[in-house]
Order: sequence, then structure tokens, then C-alpha cells
Amino acid sequence: MARSHQRRPTSSGADRGQTTLDFAIGMSLFLAVLIFVFLFVPGLLAPFTSGGQGDTVSSNRVADHLTKGALGTPEEPFVLDSQCTILFFDNQSPAEKCGGDWTAGTSVEAAMGLDPARQNLNVTIRGTAPNSGDEDILCWDEDDNVLVGISHGTCGTSDGDPDVPFTRGDAPPDANDATVTALRVASLNGKDVTVYVEMW
Repeated sequence: MARSHQRRPTSSGADRGQTTLDFAIGMSLFLAVLIFVFLFVPGLLAPFTSGGQGDTVSSNRVADHLTKGALGTPEEPFVLDSQCTILFFDNQSPAEKCGGDWTAGTSVEAAMGLDPARQNLNVTIRGTAPNSGDEDILCWDEDDNVLVGISHGTCGTSDGDPDVPFTRGDAPPDANDATVTALRVASLNGKDVTVYVEMW
């Protein structure tokens, strides 16, 4: 009897199993696409999510309002009136000559037409303190009727007249990326000062 030799069929590319190399390439492509989606999709949605853009507009509006008339008169923008500035930072009603119309005893946010439940505001005037020559938060010394630096011990209550520090509102958070700041250079009592409006 003659032996018949049957040849085994050779495996073609269609029925071979998955190799390690195929798996590695497939997983690499899957992970690359997944990473791309996580990085790219938030950028597409960013214009539709709420961010600091509204705070930027509001802080600039408040800074312009204060320096172009509320703390002085609209006829002389960027020239702050000493009495109007003192009344604002002392949380008292404005004098008739002042361009502002805030209400005494309210928060700085409410005084500037903002919603205190949604936005926080800090307004500070800085300049070169005559008593030290350093950049400092300024204060009105009621005894001598001059600007002084707040951190050099001359701003306080003396002779029953409380001095008025030119800062109003809560302290801004430590994380700088959480705040939006608008700056305006103005003149106060014959000195160049910078009005800082910080919002978060």
C-alpha cells in the first residue's frame, strides 16, 4: 500500500494570530488619539466656558470710572480730588463736587455696581511715600493733611483723628492667576499715584 503524503496547508496572512508588535502599534495609536482628544477638546470648548474675561472688562470699567471722574470730576480725568478719595476709602457718601455716586456703608463691590455674591473687588492706591521714598500703599494723614505710606507707622489714629488708608475691599487671594488687575496712573494731591483695581 502506498503511503499518501498530505501536505499541511500553510497559514496565510489572513488567519495568523495577533503578534506582540501588532498589539503595541494598536495600543500606541489608541493612546495617541486619546491624549489628543483630552488636550484638544477643552481648547475647543474654552470660548463657551465662563472665565476671567468678564472680570477683565469689569476691572477696567471700575478703574476708568474711579480715575476718570468718581474720585474727582469728569472735567479733569486722572486727577483725583483729595476729599472725594478720602470719602470713598472711608466708606462715606461722596461730596457734591465728586463725580461718584456710591452709598455710604456699602461694600466696595456694591459701590461700584457689582454683585458682591459673584465678584470680589479690592481698590488700592499706591505711590511713592513722602515719609520713606519707597513704593507703598498710601494713606491720608488727617493731622498734617498729607499723603504718607501705610507701612511706615505713620498711618493710624492720633489725636482722635483717624487716618484713612487708601485700600478698600478684601485682600486678593495669594494665587496671582486667580485675579484680574487693572492699573491707572493718576494725580493725587500733586503726586503721581497708581490705582490698582483687583477682581476675582
